[in-house]
Amino acid sequence: MRLRWLIWVSGIALLMIAWTKGEIIEAGIAFSLGVSIGFFIDWLGMRKFRFWDYPRQPFLGRRYFLITLPDWGLIGMIINLLWNWVETPWLAFPVVAIALFLTHDLPNLKTKSWNYYVPKWLAVLGWLLAILGFRVIFVAVS
Repeated sequence: MRLRWLIWVSGIALLMIAWTKGEIIEAGIAFSLGVSIGFFIDWLGMRKFRFWDYPRQPFLGRRYFLITLPDWGLIGMIINLLWNWVETPWLAFPVVAIALFLTHDLPNLKTKSWNYYVPKWLAVLGWLLAILGFRVIFVAVS
């Protein structure tokens, strides 16, 4: 339960910073893409290949739509807004990866909001590829 509040607080903080920088449209695009791409990633990773699951938010259940999909939107915002603010690609990528680890995977070690069924190195590789995918699609769309 506490992890949800941390994620929502970080999302509100991102929105406030985006608002002050005049980037609220970019934040909306990043959020929308995050929800769409996240849904596709979950469909592929949970339905097709069983790489992970959310034990308390079953795929396509009410809690999935209320909790997990908005979180994917926040992930899209974290990736793309932070990347824009850092500006230097070689520095932006590790900053974004560390931010996602600190706000998502590190707390998950305690909360077990999702479970991986693949080796840890594959989960890390998946997150890194997802960061690049989110960024490439955001740049192409905006």
